Amino acid sequence: MKNKKVTITDIAEAMGLSPVSISRALSDQTGISDELKRKVIQKAAEMGYVKPKRNMSARILVLHQTPYREDNSNFSHMMQGIEKALQKEDADYSIEFLDKETQNRMILPYRLSKGFAFDGVILIGRFNLNYAALINEKIPNLIFLTGYSPAYDYDSVWFSFINAGYKQCQYLIDRGHTRIGFVGNRKVYRNKEKQNGIAFALEENGLPVDEALFWESDEDYPAKLQNLIADNRLPTAFICDHDFTAIEFIRALHQHDIKVPDDVSILGSGNTEVSALSLPPLTTMDLNIEYSCRVVVSTLLKRIAEPDKPAENIAVLSTLVERESVRRI
Repeated sequence: MKNKKVTITDIAEAMGLSPVSISRALSDQTGISDELKRKVIQKAAEMGYVKPKRNMSARILVLHQTPYREDNSNFSHMMQGIEKALQKEDADYSIEFLDKETQNRMILPYRLSKGFAFDGVILIGRFNLNYAALINEKIPNLIFLTGYSPAYDYDSVWFSFINAGYKQCQYLIDRGHTRIGFVGNRKVYRNKEKQNGIAFALEENGLPVDEALFWESDEDYPAKLQNLIADNRLPTAFICDHDFTAIEFIRALHQHDIKVPDDVSILGSGNTEVSALSLPPLTTMDLNIEYSCRVVVSTLLKRIAEPDKPAENIAVLSTLVERESVRRI
C-alpha cells in the first residue's frame, strides 16, 4: 500500500503551528526565527516530507498595497485565504507590500530587483496600470484580486457590486420600502456599480431614482438629515457601501433621535466582525472571500499552464446576511 504523502499541514499539526509558519520556515522566508526554522526542517525530515521540485511547483509572487494592521476589515481574511489556497496547491510563494510611492516611481518589488524568478503574480487591489505592465514584463502570468477596472486586460477576480446593490435594494423593496438612499464614496468604481444595481432594482419595480438620496460618505450628515426630516422626506432605508460606513451613519441617525430599524433601516457590506457587534446587528453582504481566493489561485495556475488563453474576468456574487437592522413595513 502506497504511503500517504506528508504535507505542510501534517507538519503543522504535529508541531502545533500554523501551516503558514511551516511554509515560511521551509521556504526560508523572513518573520520566522532561525531556531524555529531549524526545528521545522528537522521535523519535516523526520516525517519524510519531500519538498516539491522547483520545476513541478509554481513560484508565485503576491503583491499588496494595504499595510498589515489590527482592525476589523476583510484584508487579513483575504491574505489568509490567498496563503491557504497557495499552500493547498503546494506553491512556492512570497508576499510583499508595495506603497503608492514605489508604484509611482516604477520601482520593482524587492525580490524581483534581486533576481528572483516567478511563474505568476497576484496583485491585490487596484494598482497603477503602468506599474502592472512593468510587473507583467518580468512575470508573464498576472491576475488581479479586487480593485477591478474595465481598463484591465488581465485575468481578474472581483466582487460583483452591481449584483450586491440590486440584491440589497430588492430585499428592501420586498419588505415594503420604496424610498431608499445610498451612503458611500460615490467616486470609486465599486460604488458606481452598486448605485447602478440599486437604480436597476428601483426602475424594475416602477420606483423613482432620487439622486438627492444618494450621499457621499464625507458629506455633512446632520445638515442633510435635518433638511429631510423638516421636509418629511426621510427615506425608510439606506444602503451603505461598507459596514463601517453603516455604523457611522447609525451614530449620526441616533444624534437626531432616529432609531434603527424602527424609523430607518440600514444595510452594510462586507460582513466584517463589527457588523455582528453593532447595535443593532447589521444586515450586510458577505463577499465570499475564501472562495474568491481559491478562484484567484486556480485561475492563475490555469494561466501558467495555458499562457495564450483569453483573459478572464470572474465576478463573484455576494451573499445576503440577515440580521436586525432592517424592518418590514
